[in-house]
Formats: sequence, structure tokens, C-alpha cells
Amino acid sequence: MNVSYDPTDELLSSLYKSLRSGTDDLCSVTPKISDRFMLTNVTSQIEKYSEYTKKAEEMMLSRDLYPQEPSLLSRMVSRGAVAVNTLTDPGRAGIAGVIARGTYRGAKKLGRTLEKCCHEGCDPDAAALCREVIGYQLNEADKMKDFM
Repeated sequence: MNVSYDPTDELLSSLYKSLRSGTDDLCSVTPKISDRFMLTNVTSQIEKYSEYTKKAEEMMLSRDLYPQEPSLLSRMVSRGAVAVNTLTDPGRAGIAGVIARGTYRGAKKLGRTLEKCCHEGCDPDAAALCREVIGYQLNEADKMKDFM
């Protein structure tokens, strides 16, 4: 069986996992948010991630690539980090900091994958979606500064 590497497949898989992880992290922190405006902001971010996830999934399926969820270990580590970080500073500013750092970290990691895959010749539509997601993530991370 000859399986060839495709940078578009790698990019879409990374994008999908990043969005699912981001959604999971945001959902795990929402019960801790008492500020109504901040909760509305985070809920909107979860909804937007869901829209992006659907687009990424459609692109993957059109390429006969089936989305894989982030690993259980990855999800557990992430949830543990959220829990620990919000325990040490459970206020609005602390939670906003956790969200901003996580969102920024996700955008940075996705950016590295995008750069690598574009260099290797990935599909322009997949790259455009990824750039849009990264821009959205960076914007949302900046918005969290208003709550700090």
C-alpha cells in the first residue's frame, strides 16, 4: 500500500483538531464565567469555531479525508491545564488570561503548520480558510484583554 503525503491533508487535519480542541477548552471554562458579557463573547466564539469546524470537515470529506478528534490524552491534559489555571485565579481576569493564552497558542501552532504546508504546496482554499481562522483566533485573544 503506497500512501503519499499531501500537505493539504495535513493542514486540514491540523485545522480541524485545533478547532475541536479550542471548542473543548472554551466549553470547559464557560461554567466558571460569571460575567455575562464575557460569557456572551465566549459563547459567540464557540459558535464561530463550530462554523469553521464544519467548513474544515466539508473540505476534508471532499478529499476523502475523515476528521479525527483530538486524542483523549490531549483533551485530558488541556482540561487539566484549564482547571489548574482557573483555580489559581478564578476571577474574570484570570479566566480571560487562560482563554487568551490558549487561543494565542492555538493560532501560533496552526500558523507554523500553515507555513510548512504552504511551502510544500497545499491547496489555496484550505490555506485561505486556515488564515481566516488564525486571524479570528488572534482577534479573539486580543478581545480577552478587555476582561483583564
